[in-house]
Amino acid sequence: MRSLANALEKIQTMAGAIAISIFLITVIIQIAARFLQVPVMWAQDVSVYSFVWAVFLGAAIAVNSHQHFAFDSLRDHLKGRWKTAHAILIIVLMLIFTIAMSKYGIDVTKKFWNYQWVNMPNLKMGYVWMSLPITGITMTFYLITHLFEGIYAFIKGGEIS
Repeated sequence: MRSLANALEKIQTMAGAIAISIFLITVIIQIAARFLQVPVMWAQDVSVYSFVWAVFLGAAIAVNSHQHFAFDSLRDHLKGRWKTAHAILIIVLMLIFTIAMSKYGIDVTKKFWNYQWVNMPNLKMGYVWMSLPITGITMTFYLITHLFEGIYAFIKGGEIS
């Protein structure tokens, strides 16, 4: 499972890099267009929605590499099995969130699928909303991988890495 998670993270890293590159390019286009006083209406939508994708993909990557937001003052005082049990509890709580994110992300994607972009009416908003279930599902997969690793470490009496 770990090798699959690492491969999935590489794919998400590439997709995130593409999304942030699109964001930067469209922002530069917007700046140049304003300077030249040439309206480029589509750049606003593309920059915002590519940034949304970059943020959600980055959040999923952070979950896999244990770089997500955390309060670690308690964890720093724990050792051995207690530290592992604490990590497992955090993983379970995060799983509850990511499962809900996935489920409701699917619902909202279906609901808003046929909505159109403001300045590009041929594109559907569903492609933007898909960032929620896709990253929610991958976060859930990463957390399940971490959960198995944590349970294994707990059984062995060691700390989760």
